[in-house]
Amino acid sequence: MPQTVNSLQVYRGKSWSGLTTDNHLGTLFQEQPYLASSVMSRVFGMYDYMGMDAFLNYMGAEEEFPDDRDFEWNLKGDDEKAVRVVSYTSSDTNRPGVNNTNFTITFPEKYFAYRDKLVPDNRDYPVRVMGEPVADGTDWVYTVQLMTGDPTLFMPVTLLTSGSQFSKEYSPVSKTLSKGGGLTSYTSPFKLRNSFSTIRKEDVIAGNMINRPLVIEMLDPKSNKGTKVWTQYAEWAFLAQWFREKNRALLYGTSNKTAQGTYKMKDDSGFEIREGAGLHEQISPSYKFSYTTFTIDWLEDVLLNLSIHILPEDQRHFVALTGERGMVQFHRALQNHASRFQPLDSKRIGGSGQNLSFQGQYRQYIGPQGTAFTLLHVPEYDNIVTNRIPHPDGGFTESYKYTILNFGTSNGKKNIRRVYPKGEREKLWHIAGSSSPLGPNTSFKSGASSAVDGYEIHAMAKQGLIVENPLTCAELRYSSTS
Repeated sequence: MPQTVNSLQVYRGKSWSGLTTDNHLGTLFQEQPYLASSVMSRVFGMYDYMGMDAFLNYMGAEEEFPDDRDFEWNLKGDDEKAVRVVSYTSSDTNRPGVNNTNFTITFPEKYFAYRDKLVPDNRDYPVRVMGEPVADGTDWVYTVQLMTGDPTLFMPVTLLTSGSQFSKEYSPVSKTLSKGGGLTSYTSPFKLRNSFSTIRKEDVIAGNMINRPLVIEMLDPKSNKGTKVWTQYAEWAFLAQWFREKNRALLYGTSNKTAQGTYKMKDDSGFEIREGAGLHEQISPSYKFSYTTFTIDWLEDVLLNLSIHILPEDQRHFVALTGERGMVQFHRALQNHASRFQPLDSKRIGGSGQNLSFQGQYRQYIGPQGTAFTLLHVPEYDNIVTNRIPHPDGGFTESYKYTILNFGTSNGKKNIRRVYPKGEREKLWHIAGSSSPLGPNTSFKSGASSAVDGYEIHAMAKQGLIVENPLTCAELRYSSTS
């Protein structure tokens, strides 16, 4: 938001960080002509909702680890899957399998077994594995035969091109003296690894600013309490910004680990800086969908992609984080969708004659196959200081983003949870100099650890995020070229 509200503004607001002295206050909060209100409303950038930090705490979605080493978790794939084709060979290149002849299919792994019946992308052309597979470098060659009584039938070569897929049906054998059957297929778990992010914040309260009165009373919009004392306001602003920075790390954190598993960036201490992946980076790239026009029909298709063969029909309740523009866009799309079925809703229309009213906002959609979609407003998506790409309908594109999350359980634990090392989740402290938050140090008996004429305040957190199964989450983002 620009620091100009309208033509009634006398001067532009100014921003700064770090040490604040009476020179700052003399310039920025000086005596002014009569004010209609003694309270300065903080219209630039404070939140009533503390974001992911508070939400995960409320959900009980937290876990403590013994120390601050990188942390891992396992994700188990399905034991049943389709395997892509590498290549094929046939004595009749254009008519593989004609006259019940054998031909070969090369796969990148030894997943199928002798006697298995396999089907390609078109199920009308099943084949049976006629012998044990043979290794060919890192690939495996399978000898197969079309399972058909029609000698003129052959496999279309389009079903054998590189990238096509085959899957197992079952294992047919003779009814008399068969010597074996199909084998059990397995898929091993794979690991996901993330790092803790360590973030810090500090400020210095000058000694001559202790209990310094403000000419204009400053308002904490969350508690609606005002203060005319600089130190109280400075400490409140410090904490408000600290919570906001922690939330951004949970949402937007990006891993800086190299492909070799090392970290190149160094702090001024000489030690490496590690940053872990936040929520957005952990969502699988294949589950990030672009849209140009948001419709409920399109949303239904996305939710079905996240549900079918993944979640039972009675557990398909998705929560989506979005900005205020996204809230309104969803409401309008659902209102247009619902008008086809219920053109007049007496619950939303009130009054009579020339005093009619219309009210209500859609925030949830329950669609086919038990899919439920509920919106949750996240103010960080509306922050126009950090989100600056404009949207053609007004506002900025981040406010139109939907981050679909599964807050259910996975392997007995919350699917999304914040993690932290034992005893190091968050630290808040001050370093006393000539004064402390309790007031000036006026005696040699007063404890102090700094020579600064004032005191320092510090905050530090070590936190990370686990999305146990990233394939149950998605991101819907506006794109003008989708």
